[in-house]
Amino acid sequence: MQVPMLQKVRPSRYANFGKSHAISGLDALVLGVEIRKSRIAMLTPRRSQPMPVKYWTRAGLMLTDWCNAACACCYANCNPAGRRWLAVDRAADIWADLIDASPHGCQIHLTGGEVFGRFEHLLAVCAEGQRRGLQGLQAVETNAFWATSVEVIRSRLTALDDLGIGRLTISTDPYHQQYVSIDQPRLLAEIGKEVLGHQRVRIRWEDWLNEGYSTDHMSQDALHQVFIDYAARGRDRFTGRAVDGLDAKTSLKPASAFDGDHCGQRLLRGKHVHISPTGEVWPTTCVGITVGNALDQPISQIWAALNEPALQGPIVGPLIASGPCSLLALSEQRGYSPRAQGYASKCQLCYDVRRHLHQLPELARFLAPASVYTEGQGRASIASA
Repeated sequence: MQVPMLQKVRPSRYANFGKSHAISGLDALVLGVEIRKSRIAMLTPRRSQPMPVKYWTRAGLMLTDWCNAACACCYANCNPAGRRWLAVDRAADIWADLIDASPHGCQIHLTGGEVFGRFEHLLAVCAEGQRRGLQGLQAVETNAFWATSVEVIRSRLTALDDLGIGRLTISTDPYHQQYVSIDQPRLLAEIGKEVLGHQRVRIRWEDWLNEGYSTDHMSQDALHQVFIDYAARGRDRFTGRAVDGLDAKTSLKPASAFDGDHCGQRLLRGKHVHISPTGEVWPTTCVGITVGNALDQPISQIWAALNEPALQGPIVGPLIASGPCSLLALSEQRGYSPRAQGYASKCQLCYDVRRHLHQLPELARFLAPASVYTEGQGRASIASA
């Protein structure tokens, strides 16, 4: 498979802070003062006062939005048209920032997109982390599209092992098997356990690896049936590409059912964060809810700003207070119509509303990048069936 020409992201570190976030000079001054004050307070908390925002101790560093697949379940809308690759030095900078921002350190998993689309790039990121003495390389994730022979698998896993990866995570389910033969994750899992050991190979999901099958030969109608049956198991987030077309066998509720169901626990107390190849920082797996950009400002400042309600912004603030229904009124004013059939979860409601709101210029930087809300090229998603 030929990987398309790729573009590296190499902005000057923090050079665009303030400017890229389109804030006024006064706002930038206030922001700087408030962040410095909050960092001092948050880094030395009193035991009698619970910390409102937990430190980020796990992070998915998304090296690319390129993927050989365009899976119906993908919450980041990755596809073969993706062209963004996080530069090696910037990836290591963010990795170091994540570790420094938490007194507990931070476990990193390298993900995409599909990071094996440029294996030499993946190796270079791991090598740069090793050269800098960075700890916590927990995992590398892949869909196994490249695992075509025992020799290739052994060679690549040995190289990664030498560079200190903790484990290999293999994605396998009916969505991925539309693009990758089931034989490839099975072979990768088998050889991976020989090279790395059983405890260092994680399968997502093991039951599908054992009992599943390739789905690339199926008609659209048959594929749709397989997908909605699988989605009914409750493993999918119903965001990104999965927002449409996968919930047919899931219990649906009207938007009003989620009124007052706030997201404070997830956004403030989650210890997990994701970083996009263009630097956007997303709490937990809430892809497209942007709390800052790691290419423009240190992770510690982004984290500290979440502790200040005045700095949480027009998306995160309302979600923390009241949940996605807090965004519904604004979106309805801008032409959004709630789904008559309802929603499988508040996350599906949230993403569907945000997909509408991201088009507003005043909200674009809080709902970024645009690519996670728009369908790219690649094989047709199941929603078109």
